Amino acid sequence: MKEVLSIALSAVSEIMSSKAVVTVSIEDNPSALDVAKLMAKNRVGSVVVIDGSRPVGIITERDILKKVSAENKSAQKVSVKDIMSSPLVAVKAIDSIDTAAQAMVKHKVKRLAVLEEDGSVAGVLSTSDITKKLAKILADDYDRYRSLRAMLDLQ
Repeated sequence: MKEVLSIALSAVSEIMSSKAVVTVSIEDNPSALDVAKLMAKNRVGSVVVIDGSRPVGIITERDILKKVSAENKSAQKVSVKDIMSSPLVAVKAIDSIDTAAQAMVKHKVKRLAVLEEDGSVAGVLSTSDITKKLAKILADDYDRYRSLRAMLDLQ
């Protein structure tokens, strides 16, 4: 239980995905198709939309499915600015996992942009990142429990 508490107090930067953040510039007016290709090429589930150097939105695979495919629109004709989630829901890299999880629940999102103190994009945190960390903690606890039990059974 102590480990579960420690994850809540851990910094977002400690568990966010180590993959490089993929961005698109809103100034280039990319289409949903451009973003989908970028996601496939980089094997990521989201792309952060920037205006200059300032992050202004995010597009996820789900956004493309719901706002393009499910509405039978042409991905080449749909602009990123029309489907991106904006304003951007973000946390600071130094924020706790608990703070990030609360933001996800409050805003009903599964991914958050992680920002440095200067406002630049440091990464993306997903519910999967949190789940993987919790699963590792639980597996480690289980292994410790099995070791202790084996020692007790020998006595």
